[in-house]
Amino acid sequence: MRTLYKMLLLGAVLVVCTSAKKFVATEEDVDKKDESFATDQKVKKMIAPGYYSQECNVHKACPEPTKYCHMFLCVDCLKENVACTQNGQCCPGTECTYGRCKKGSAKGKEGTFCDRQKDCSGPDLCCVREPAINPVISICKPALDEHETCGPYNQFRTVYIGGTVQPVCGPCKQGLVCKQVGIFGVHEICLPSGGKGKK
Repeated sequence: MRTLYKMLLLGAVLVVCTSAKKFVATEEDVDKKDESFATDQKVKKMIAPGYYSQECNVHKACPEPTKYCHMFLCVDCLKENVACTQNGQCCPGTECTYGRCKKGSAKGKEGTFCDRQKDCSGPDLCCVREPAINPVISICKPALDEHETCGPYNQFRTVYIGGTVQPVCGPCKQGLVCKQVGIFGVHEICLPSGGKGKK
């Protein structure tokens, strides 16, 4: 009976020792994990308590074209069809258009971000705010065609930049005006500029 008990005890010790080896990390393992963590994770370098170095900022761009500056760190650019909120976030070959990184677009085209009216290419593109895409940055938005609804809510608000008012643009294309046509309520559409109407 004692022999059987000793054999069972010896077997249990062997199992515990074997499984413990799997969980005991050597110094080499720890060093390897530290190295891989350092390469995978970007850690801000502390200059003084509470002060960290900046990889990038408004005056210092990221050195790699496939990265953009976010919270003073260079992060990977956004691929096609990924949501974007400002210029410079999308990977090379794509442009942030209507809040998504799209191929075949360029700055100044419809749906791209702008600062002033002159940033938009084309006479029928207006640099206006579109809160659904970005409440603080304007986009180039095409003016409305004939018979398209332009009111009562005007989505082509005048933007004030640096204390100057941008030229009036929209909501209707050149040669059209926003006219009231509703009978039982306010409904405005773009119609040819002839007779009484309002812009």
